[in-house]
Amino acid sequence: MSRIETVASNDARINRINRNIVLIGMPGCGKTSIGIALAKMTEREFADTDEWIIKTAGKSIAAIFAEDGEDVFRMMEQDALQIFCRRRGLVIATGGGVVKRSENLCIIRQNGIIIFLDRDIDLLATSGRPLSEQEGVHALASARLPLYREWSEYTVPVRGVRETAADICGLLFGGLL
Repeated sequence: MSRIETVASNDARINRINRNIVLIGMPGCGKTSIGIALAKMTEREFADTDEWIIKTAGKSIAAIFAEDGEDVFRMMEQDALQIFCRRRGLVIATGGGVVKRSENLCIIRQNGIIIFLDRDIDLLATSGRPLSEQEGVHALASARLPLYREWSEYTVPVRGVRETAADICGLLFGGLL
């Protein structure tokens, strides 16, 4: 390998290490659980947009939807993304509907590697998930799956929390950090 190739390879590795790893996917696919495991494996800080919204609003997501509406929730989600995506080296779990606002893609891509966690639709939990309960998981999947695929740089099948986190590590870092 020439010196130029070595420098380019090192620059690419440093870039991957510094960029956020942003997890997208259907509600209930495991973004939070896998994100926590991935953060531990990579020694990164974990951030969850839904948790930030709950803490900031002082109420559950279901309550936000019922009392304030989806638009208020989506604005808070965008605020959370703007805060987290300014930072470097995080693992970020997003809400399942993050893809509903195209401007979120620009926010995430400025400093993030987007991973779509692809889980069998029939295995997704709907309890406590306002839109999954209201619209049905298959209707949500029909609208969102094309967007998840379009937004993501990588698609990773969900096959267990630790296994999926390890798959992401292998994909991004060749298993070595």
